[in-house]
Amino acid sequence: MQTRIPDPADTPEPVPASDWNELQFVSWSEFRQMTPSILRLEITRMGKLIQTFRGDTDFHNSLVRARFALEQFVACLERSEKDTLEATCAEHLRAAIIGFPLPSETLDAQTRQTHRYILDRLNYVYHRIRLIY
Repeated sequence: MQTRIPDPADTPEPVPASDWNELQFVSWSEFRQMTPSILRLEITRMGKLIQTFRGDTDFHNSLVRARFALEQFVACLERSEKDTLEATCAEHLRAAIIGFPLPSETLDAQTRQTHRYILDRLNYVYHRIRLIY
């Protein structure tokens, strides 16, 4: 019997390690309970930024649109079910993230930090949606 040396081309490519960790998964009830509170804080922060930057029309208007989309997501989440979250509500959160304005050069360091933090929180919640069980 002849032993065949495996050809590297015949072996499947290694499956990349998942970036998921079981500790990152969250139950539907926990997600539904914690997410509105987290996002209401960000809505409040956005409101403060809106009041601060009335002169920069583009930045101001983008913040208003993003805050509105975020409010729609929270309202939708509060009345949705686990199986319909992605189809019915996630688009509002995506719109808030996409519509969130780029930081203006006129922003001071503290405002830039707040801006970055808000966007980080929105992305955090968005990426948790796929980890709901």
